[in-house]
Amino acid sequence: MREVELKFAVDRTARERLAAAAPLARARPERRPLTTLYFDTADGELRSRGMALRLRREEGRWVQSLKAGASGVGGLHARDEWEFDRATPGLELALFAETPLAGVADPERLHERLAVAFAVNLVRTAWVVSPTAGNRLEVVLDEGEVRRGARAERIREVEIECLEGDARAAFDLADALLDALPMRPSLVTKAQRGYRLIDGKPLAPAKAKPVALSRAMSTLDAARAIAGAALGQLEANEEGVAASDDPEFVHQARVALRRLRSALRMFRAAAGRERSRVWRDELASVAAALGVARDWDVFALEMLPPALAAHGNAALSRRLRARAARERERHQAAARKAVASARHARAVLALSRWLSGVDAEPLPAGPGLADFAERSIRKAHDRLLARARHFAKLDAGGRHRLRIEAKRLRYGVDALAPVLASHHVARYHDTVAKLQDALGAANDAVTASRLLPELDPPVEFLRFARRRFAAQARASFSRAGPLLERLAAHRP
Repeated sequence: MREVELKFAVDRTARERLAAAAPLARARPERRPLTTLYFDTADGELRSRGMALRLRREEGRWVQSLKAGASGVGGLHARDEWEFDRATPGLELALFAETPLAGVADPERLHERLAVAFAVNLVRTAWVVSPTAGNRLEVVLDEGEVRRGARAERIREVEIECLEGDARAAFDLADALLDALPMRPSLVTKAQRGYRLIDGKPLAPAKAKPVALSRAMSTLDAARAIAGAALGQLEANEEGVAASDDPEFVHQARVALRRLRSALRMFRAAAGRERSRVWRDELASVAAALGVARDWDVFALEMLPPALAAHGNAALSRRLRARAARERERHQAAARKAVASARHARAVLALSRWLSGVDAEPLPAGPGLADFAERSIRKAHDRLLARARHFAKLDAGGRHRLRIEAKRLRYGVDALAPVLASHHVARYHDTVAKLQDALGAANDAVTASRLLPELDPPVEFLRFARRRFAAQARASFSRAGPLLERLAAHRP
């Protein structure tokens, strides 16, 4: 059967808040301990095939289950699941004969290669509700840990599973519960937590990955693929923003948001123009908070230290570094708060509904994807060159708008390169990427000059550093000139 559920990370107040939530008021919660053993081969064959094989003890009975297939984004988990009751605490693999498990190497001897990979021990509090006729949903709060030997990771999450009826009811209930408690849509499964323990590696920032497109795809399918990849990257980094002070999480989350908003803008006809505008606006507050946090990361960690070293006053260096660190921490906290906000969660849920197709609406047929891609890149190319007229005379506002156009063009080429016909795409993309980097470096120097007074530095150092930052901005901006000329010679 197809399992459809939404998953959210929650805080320690979740149980009390859920008990008082209006949508669950008529349901009687049930609490029970759960122990689940996850199995795999020594070389992780099931993991590599996207499968999770588990044996769970629940209220005196044993259940073996297999999950397979890719999940969704925006907190949506929709995977194929096969489940069988067991009389004894052991696996009977023959029951999975009609599942993807039968496709592993040497399936007849798989049981000899399997071992417990990790265990999950938790207490589950469950509510079953029927918000509308024909729809039955289960809301569960899981609190516990996943353990692999001496390593363990805490679990505190809410899942909303559609037991019967329309998957839209799960989204509606999630939206209503956001009025009662803070919930952050989460992509992380219990199996993924366990495998992270096996790897023994800390949570790492997630970079953008190429999106698989084909010229046979519709623009709507391409829009969902590109936006979904960006949303997935955003969610993967939000976990790090919430739990780590590594600046790369903020950076990659910000990049993901830019890619997502750029995709929604580029595909606004396929997504629905008004809906696309609303989504971009709803994501703007988190984008702004991450942007400010990223500005302080770059200033405090990359721009300020060399300027202080060049100035050569050790006491001043310690004082200003400490002030910059405090400001950086303050804006990191603001970014965490924005990521954890109900407004952001609702925006992610709305996007997830669209990406999953549960709210599919008929839209006019658009051009083929190849024609759409070439026309979109050509328009972005022309807009960029229009902004670059009188390049040397551009003021700060003009340079900022030019940088935005360069980013939009770069993200468009990144996303649509697989369906663009020209064999010059790689060279064109390289030029656009270098242009964006040059304009970004110039912007970092301008931003550093703007943020420096917030540290209340001595006038002497303020003047010294601003001269240095201005020289860096000029040097970076001058690199953009030849790149713009090279870009103008291309005709997408």
